[in-house]
Amino acid sequence: MTPSLRPYLEDVSLREGLLSRTPLGRVGEPNEVASLVVFLCLPAASYITGQTICIDGGLIVNGFSYQPQA
Repeated sequence: MTPSLRPYLEDVSLREGLLSRTPLGRVGEPNEVASLVVFLCLPAASYITGQTICIDGGLIVNGFSYQPQA
């Protein structure tokens, strides 16, 4: 887990809420982000332009909104 996420994910209720809405059910690893960056640097990706590629384990598949439990 990246150090910048640690304070957020130490809050058990926030962590459980986030992971319960993430289809993969876990936090992404730096090497997973790096893999996309490497691909985008290859000639094979030369025709990709103007795209938003979400590396979020499926979190926003149903739209992005955060509604904390009351």
